[in-house]
Amino acid sequence: MKYSRMESKVLEFKAKLDDYTRLTQAVVAFANTQGGTIVLGIRDKGREIIGLSDTDIERYHAELPQAVADAVAPQIALDLFEQNFGGKTCLVIRVFPGPHKPYFIKRLGCPDGIFVRFGSHNRRADEYTVEELARQKTGARFEDTPVPQLTFADLSHDLMSNVLQKMDEREFIGSGFGMADVTGRTIPNIAGTLLFFPDHSRIVAESTISVVQYAGKDKQNLMKRETLEGGIHRILELSFSYLSALLGRSYQIEGITKVPHELELPEEALREALVNAVAHRAYDYEAPIRISVFSNRVEFLNPGSFYAPIHRENLKEGLSRYRNPLIADALRKTGHMEKQGIGIARIIDSCQGEGLLTPSFVELEHFVKVTLYMEPSEPKSGNSVALTSERPPTPREIFSKEETLSSAELAQHIGKSQAMAKKVLQKLKKQGVIEQVGRGPATRYRWIG
Repeated sequence: MKYSRMESKVLEFKAKLDDYTRLTQAVVAFANTQGGTIVLGIRDKGREIIGLSDTDIERYHAELPQAVADAVAPQIALDLFEQNFGGKTCLVIRVFPGPHKPYFIKRLGCPDGIFVRFGSHNRRADEYTVEELARQKTGARFEDTPVPQLTFADLSHDLMSNVLQKMDEREFIGSGFGMADVTGRTIPNIAGTLLFFPDHSRIVAESTISVVQYAGKDKQNLMKRETLEGGIHRILELSFSYLSALLGRSYQIEGITKVPHELELPEEALREALVNAVAHRAYDYEAPIRISVFSNRVEFLNPGSFYAPIHRENLKEGLSRYRNPLIADALRKTGHMEKQGIGIARIIDSCQGEGLLTPSFVELEHFVKVTLYMEPSEPKSGNSVALTSERPPTPREIFSKEETLSSAELAQHIGKSQAMAKKVLQKLKKQGVIEQVGRGPATRYRWIG
């Protein structure tokens, strides 16, 4: 019998232990990352459940805690217990994310003995990761780092007016964006610099967004490249406008300007992916946010790994923890971010709601790659223009069978939440193809397109 789950950032299998070398590496890697579970009695290749004998279980209980204590520093507490999988008994070792990072293998020393969890593998930490672990130990955040090269007078009042009610030094410091140095000057921290200093990339290297458009599905034919900066809020607005122009499916004239009217991707997915990239990236890692636009997808490559306790397996559960809480708070004040923990769900729901492939979220080394696909979830068959019979009905098809619909009724037809149905209806209303009938709880909609 096979175990249903695969090895991951928080799960590892081992059939049996001949020695404890690899086990202690896994324990250190989990403790330095997000914690995790090691199951003894399951083969890592094939996930076959083989179980353990009573003798092995007794031996591991007696030897494992001491083996880890002898091999690892600082000390790590383990939780060991037996669990039945498919009628066979395995030993589960639970490792919690440690408060005294970095943990390391004593015989290798520090930093050579520091391991971290990457995907389903344990890797020796590089220089950047070692520095990040050391900062985590102190509880300091990179966005709190003082920037003595600048003063309050160097910052843009226009950018500050987006976030602060009063453009004075007292509120600036009280909001957490700066501090008074020993000479009495008010200086910004990294968060204040990124938010309010237009030339922030001069202070925080590569704190920009790079957008590249390619002609096809690969990187062979580059068409356009643009680097966007000028403060986080300005970056978001410029990036969204630029991407909208690249992804416009249809346009309408406003004055003398041609404005994208309908995009190849849901506006909500595009907006949430942008905001998440800016709010959650690791600004101490010197690389820009890279957005690659292909003919069939858009890829967001964001510096930094998933921030604990978030990992690929629990992305959809609505967990929320910010690497940059000051920046996230500023984005909430300007309406760019709303409720915590719903950004990923919005990206997925909005794409699925328009019949597109489900977006993917992949953790690479020091990066997270988010891919939004422009392709339908159900491919076209042959030369037919119709989708397969399994596809959900379009709003036009649904309204053709009903004189009017409520948001709850539409939700049942498309198999989505009522909140998603309301968003679909608002978009259709904005496009002028439906009209609202009634108000409040009695609100219904009629097709007029």
